[in-house]
Amino acid sequence: MKNLDVREIRKACGLTQRELASEMGVNLSTVWRWENVSPPSGPARALLAAMADREKSLPKKGRAA
Repeated sequence: MKNLDVREIRKACGLTQRELASEMGVNLSTVWRWENVSPPSGPARALLAAMADREKSLPKKGRAA
């Protein structure tokens, strides 16, 4: 299974750790752990993968569409 870079996904979405935690319904410490210790699994992993795919498909900011 492909590794997810949670920090990269979060930043691409323009979110802070606190904002991502709130949107996903987890504690701030959980997001920190995903970024620094062990990646998410299960539904959290699926949601983050979907967020990454969505960000890749959107036009980059500052570029004409």
